[in-house]
Amino acid sequence: MTRITVPATSANVGVGYDCLGLALTLYAHFTVERADTLAITGCDERYAGPDNLFYVSMCYALRSWGVEPFPVRLHIETDVPVARGLGSSSTLVVGGIYAAASLTDREITREEAVALACRMEGHPDNVAPAIYGGLVCSFTPAGVAPEGCDAELEPEEPRCICYPVDPSLRFVCVVPPYEVKTTEARRVVPRTVALADAVWQMGRIAGVTRALETGDVDLLAAANDDRLHEPHRRALIPDYDAVRACALEAGAATLWISGSGSTMTAVVREKNTDFCPISKGVADALRRAFPGFDVRILACNTTGARVE
Repeated sequence: MTRITVPATSANVGVGYDCLGLALTLYAHFTVERADTLAITGCDERYAGPDNLFYVSMCYALRSWGVEPFPVRLHIETDVPVARGLGSSSTLVVGGIYAAASLTDREITREEAVALACRMEGHPDNVAPAIYGGLVCSFTPAGVAPEGCDAELEPEEPRCICYPVDPSLRFVCVVPPYEVKTTEARRVVPRTVALADAVWQMGRIAGVTRALETGDVDLLAAANDDRLHEPHRRALIPDYDAVRACALEAGAATLWISGSGSTMTAVVREKNTDFCPISKGVADALRRAFPGFDVRILACNTTGARVE
């Protein structure tokens, strides 16, 4: 029997559209073993069949290694909300790949795991931090088309650059009781951008990356000003402006849309990480203002996916 733990992720990290992703201390746990017939528990009954994304991913990995897929007994325990922009599908994809390796006694590198996951997900911004942990900048040299692009390109190995995240930072995730459909989130993002916006974005990606490494929240607040996707996607989240205003007034440095939403992530720097008084103040203010929302104080996960 194998137990696999995969962290949730916050993709885009504001200005890092389709290239930055951050692993968080929120987890999906999978217990899996070989069986005579496929049996999946711990999820909605409609997902408890051969089209379960974990099992599909496992079979995909096995076939890529020339191994005939086999049935398993799988139990899912997850705290990652579904369809809220925290990488729930990526946890299943990554978990399935690691299950395939573990159940066949195959050694798999993180690079290989990312390549397999990227072929399934289409782009690496969520799967890479789920595998590596920390903050990851990832890109495919000339392969995977950008999110929402119809071009068909030959797949290539993704490149991943990993950065540590200052341990004093906390991420207050605000999860509304509604989802943003990925198809709609992709549709509203323009296919082309002005040169001035591209230049604007490049400097700020470097700024956000450096700020998260060092814990410089003043730099983070200045750099996290996206022009590519958030101005268009914020309209799909009715409470975006109110949540942002509340979080900043309560002491957060900045806020970004996690993935394509609807989750929003506020960033706080703590002097006392044992008690996290600023994060708790931000979270309490948000809970009072938005009583139907799920508000969680998270840190950066530094290990990525684990197999036990």
